[in-house]
Amino acid sequence: MIKAAKLAVIGFIVGCVFSAQGHQHHHHSHGEGVLFVVHDQDKWQVKFILPAGDIFGFEHQPETAQQKQVIKKTLAKLENSQQLVTFNTQCELIDSNVENPFEQHTHHSHNDLEVEYSFSCEKSVSTVTVTLFEWAKTISVIEAQWITEQAQGIEELTAAKPYIEWPL
Repeated sequence: MIKAAKLAVIGFIVGCVFSAQGHQHHHHSHGEGVLFVVHDQDKWQVKFILPAGDIFGFEHQPETAQQKQVIKKTLAKLENSQQLVTFNTQCELIDSNVENPFEQHTHHSHNDLEVEYSFSCEKSVSTVTVTLFEWAKTISVIEAQWITEQAQGIEELTAAKPYIEWPL
């Protein structure tokens, strides 16, 4: 009962952190994304906020059948968490949420893609690697923010240094 209550509180805090950090402090910049990582015991939460233009090749409402197909294929690709992030140890994907930035018909000229994953890792994690750089070539930097049981921090990740590393 206590463990379930603790997880519920942590889930609420994670949601608040992601919401507050992602929506209030994130500014839309092409080529730049944001990554949030939160850790508690064997649970890991990962959230990306990425410019739609860098992921899909456009950020306006799809106008052609080809653009609609690009969205469909890319969203399906992102259901596989390894397209964005991996751990140095075996982790089980518990939940994923890949939001289609074009689903709501807004008149915004700048859309962001938000992707959230929840993992359970039986062994200690010392490295989280962003694999996105391998296929989203226009993303040059990801601002990573993390909270673990031992520490918190911010670091810029790039194709040359795509990982966050903690001592075990």
